[in-house]
Amino acid sequence: MAEEAHSAEPESSRRRLFEARDLAMGGLFGALAIVVPIAFHVVGMGKVFLPMYLPVLALGLLASWEVSLIVGCTVPLISFALTGMPPLAPPVAILMVFELGAMATVASLVRSAGWGLWPATILGITASRAVGLVAVLTVLRLMGFERGVSEYVVAGFVASLPGVVLLLTVVPGAVFAIERTSILGRPEKEAMARDG
Repeated sequence: MAEEAHSAEPESSRRRLFEARDLAMGGLFGALAIVVPIAFHVVGMGKVFLPMYLPVLALGLLASWEVSLIVGCTVPLISFALTGMPPLAPPVAILMVFELGAMATVASLVRSAGWGLWPATILGITASRAVGLVAVLTVLRLMGFERGVSEYVVAGFVASLPGVVLLLTVVPGAVFAIERTSILGRPEKEAMARDG
């Protein structure tokens, strides 16, 4: 009985550590998702390099799906309130709520299922594009925007190819480095396995 209580205590401590870690990661990468796009928009490269997507995808690869979902869905709206970008008219910010939420959540769930960085990254990006397309076909039309489908396809799949390349290369590389150099970067399951 005493042994069970003793083993439950370290597990509870680890759980609290990773809950705190996920919240800290959410705050850090959420702030980056607001600040980084400002630099890209100054030189007119926001739509091309998807700067808000970079920190949000990294968060999805590092943190719990709950924190990733909340940050992914709220960052576009907070950014609009603070900087005016992404715009609400046309409703780019609304589309990004769906896309970033889906990307971060799927990436996090795939990682927590034990998959590697690359599959989680690819599936996260794919989910983002699929959910974005569904949002264009449904939500935007309900809001009265009928002409946005072809423009979204061009912007989402052609103009943003450099951004997709960054998502596929820079983000997994950065996450790999974080996980190898910091205890805060390690996934919970991996940390528990190493610790005992």
